[in-house]
Amino acid sequence: MKVILSTLIWVLLISGNISAQSKITFLEGSICFTKASGFFARQIPEYKFGFDVGFLRQVKTEKPLFWGMDIYYNNLGSTSATIEEILDFNFVNFDYSTTSNLLGANARMRFYPDIYLFGIEPYMEAHLGYKWFFTNTTKAFSDDAESSDTNLEKGSLSLSYGISLGFNIPISNKLYLNLKGSYLPGLSTPYYALRPENSIVTSTLDGFDLKRSTTDIFRWDLGVTYNINKDE
Repeated sequence: MKVILSTLIWVLLISGNISAQSKITFLEGSICFTKASGFFARQIPEYKFGFDVGFLRQVKTEKPLFWGMDIYYNNLGSTSATIEEILDFNFVNFDYSTTSNLLGANARMRFYPDIYLFGIEPYMEAHLGYKWFFTNTTKAFSDDAESSDTNLEKGSLSLSYGISLGFNIPISNKLYLNLKGSYLPGLSTPYYALRPENSIVTSTLDGFDLKRSTTDIFRWDLGVTYNINKDE
């Protein structure tokens, strides 16, 4: 989350510096519905909900080509449990929680062809970046949630690439509804996959299996595109 917030601040600072220039700059945000594909779908079969933020900058004035980046996040599964442990010769209850996460970052190029359908503007995108799979476990005294301690169990990177097709629907002079479908393959990497049938003994990490596979995903985005250059 700190990475996402830092990137958003950086994007906003850039936007403030370039808003007076003639090239178009878009800020975007969306909710995402992600479906694993191929070998990855065997481990993560359900749809996952997430979000995406990013920006785009026109490469050359009057040209329908944009460069930019986006960051997206998906929760891949989580589990929690209360486990009794011995502490200072006493039995103490601890609340455990483990979450498997996907945090992705892509550089992207977007092209708007000269096609307009009742004001709707279709586009195509190419992506290149990384998926970061990380799993964290939080442990806290059951009667003192503020005593929590978080441990990063596993983190690994997967080179990612892909394409998107989408379109913008104008809502106002500066704001557009953004609908997009993406296919984002990724190279093989290890990650933790939730297994509800596993018995939790020493930690909620027991509810996961460490797997390795390619990391291909399909993603559907519903969000907004904001043109910071246009006047109302």
